Amino acid sequence: MSNHRKVAIFWDYENCSPPMNSQGHAIVNGIRRIAHVFGYVTSFKAYLDMSSQSSPKSVGFRSDLQSSGVSIIDCPHNGKKEVVDKMILVDMIAFAVDNPSPATIILIAGDRDYAYAVSTLRLRQYSVVLIVPPAPNIPQSLESQASVVVDW
Repeated sequence: MSNHRKVAIFWDYENCSPPMNSQGHAIVNGIRRIAHVFGYVTSFKAYLDMSSQSSPKSVGFRSDLQSSGVSIIDCPHNGKKEVVDKMILVDMIAFAVDNPSPATIILIAGDRDYAYAVSTLRLRQYSVVLIVPPAPNIPQSLESQASVVVDW
């Protein structure tokens, strides 16, 4: 892979949050190491409904992520479903529109709702790296569309 490729990271934090005893900067450094294999990071976003993550430990962890260069994107649900998914999908497509291939998108998620977008990006010669949580039921329909799958 070329180190001259742009890389954008989209993290479904709401559904793929790390253990609360982990350190935010350590998590970011691990993701950054993966990203640098594919190029240089232009955007690193984590999506969640901040009103549902208000414990002091959660606030401290988010602060640690933010000081490590992660943009925290608040996705208030207001009684609606799949708000985070839809925002990530739109942002991934916006990245693709603004950055012609070759480029790399790193998606940290385990939801089958991303499979079609990942497949479409791959058809347009984007590399899509999928980082999946340690769960037994990661949909094959999602994993099979990614260029590379990395276990969390």
